[in-house]
Amino acid sequence: MGSRVPTLVLAALVLLAAPGCPGGKDIAYKELLDPDPLVRADAAMKLGQARAADGVDSLIGVLDDPDETVRVNALRALGQIGDPRAVPAIVERAGDPLSSVRLAVAQALGQLEDPAGVPALLKLLFDSDETLRMAAARALGELPGATSLDALVQVALQDESEMVRQHVIRVLGERNEKAMIPRLEAALSGESDLVRANAAMILGQVGDRSSLPVLVRALDDPHFKVRSLAAHSLGTIAPDDREVVEALARRLNIEDHSMVLVDLGWMLARSGRRDGMGRVRDLLFKGEPEDVRAEAAIALGDVGDSTDIARLEKALEDRKGLVRKRALESIEKLKKG
Repeated sequence: MGSRVPTLVLAALVLLAAPGCPGGKDIAYKELLDPDPLVRADAAMKLGQARAADGVDSLIGVLDDPDETVRVNALRALGQIGDPRAVPAIVERAGDPLSSVRLAVAQALGQLEDPAGVPALLKLLFDSDETLRMAAARALGELPGATSLDALVQVALQDESEMVRQHVIRVLGERNEKAMIPRLEAALSGESDLVRANAAMILGQVGDRSSLPVLVRALDDPHFKVRSLAAHSLGTIAPDDREVVEALARRLNIEDHSMVLVDLGWMLARSGRRDGMGRVRDLLFKGEPEDVRAEAAIALGDVGDSTDIARLEKALEDRKGLVRKRALESIEKLKKG
């Protein structure tokens, strides 16, 4: 709940009606009209800190202030105060040319949790700034409904940034909505290679056993990365499922891509079947490109045994730093037991 500004916190903010301020706005706090932008910015910040409900109209009045910091602090203050009357004015600032202001818009709308802010957040979800896209995703995660869910799933599947996709996936996980599963399964059946691969990965992170049939079918996807990630998801969701194990073993017998062979052998080992481990160990040294050898090193650290330590120590001589790094991590893991 908002409150009036505590005297000790905002002693400098003297209440003064100013109906003639620029832009036709009524600013009740004279410091928000001060010629010095530092004074204006500080006044906006203190109104937010005080959760000053009677400062909402004044803060809305300075959202078009020429100074960046004033606009940012006013937006943050409106988010802190939490009065939904501010939402329309905040939404109007989603197109501000400065990313810092747009970021403050996303954060404020997330704090306000008002469905009226969804259109602006959807726009910001596709902003050129990665940090801003993540902030918009975080804010949308607080807003229930199919519109925000669909937008988050789209970004998780398609965003060009791995960092953004992973952030959105975490947001989706926190929502824990079953409604996302059919959308992800549909994406796994069509779309581009990248979208199918991301769908396979996210379904594993969601971890719902209802997705096992579509993931099993994805083991035959034409793109190797989809097959690899489908194998990972199957091994994560249901390593104890007989049909899953049989599907992984069947694919292992016909697979010709080195990365997929590593992942199939790895996931089969998680289920207790070791018949793919010979290929994993072989690809630790013969796999190309280097990320195959690195993947083999990670797999051995997860499902290998003490005899693999010597192999991994030999892999420390690999010409590629990524392989050496993964081998060292796995050696330490195996030695710890």
